[in-house]
Amino acid sequence: MGEQPNTGAYDFPAGRTPIPNTAWVRPPDKPDMAPIAQLAIAYPFMATMWFVCVMAASSGYEFLGTLLFLLIGPPFLMGVAVAVGLPLRLNRRLSRWWLGNAPMYILLAVAGVTLIISGFNTPERHIGDIDGYHFDVVTSHGGMLMGGCLIINFLVVSASLPLRFRKRPRIGRMAK
Repeated sequence: MGEQPNTGAYDFPAGRTPIPNTAWVRPPDKPDMAPIAQLAIAYPFMATMWFVCVMAASSGYEFLGTLLFLLIGPPFLMGVAVAVGLPLRLNRRLSRWWLGNAPMYILLAVAGVTLIISGFNTPERHIGDIDGYHFDVVTSHGGMLMGGCLIINFLVVSASLPLRFRKRPRIGRMAK
């Protein structure tokens, strides 16, 4: 048998045509990892949000601990968000599903903002003694605030543009 040149074309049997691939695929020139510019843009936003949430949950008597938490918190949380987002970036199937998935981004943003708003509206009472001084203070709910910050931080670090909305299948009476 003689060698046939590879023209890249495939002769389909009569009556059969290929099914077009309509799935969105990330262009090969774009990396799967979060770009450094995205992290640089996300850091001031996240640090400000973290500051507001930590100060709302702090009762004021532990100023040094709060200050340390403010300095260490944002870089640590950004690292956690990048680490949690790695499976979404490194797995090709998950990456195709995640990158630009507007409904999922909206769902996470709403969940994070809801947790933050709930945290500000839910009082948490702290009672105890420090160095012989009795204290009884009411602050915002720290767990809800930090959870909302974590979700928003993950979204800001792991989201990508352009946004994609899935086309709904046209079925039923209105389909033509």
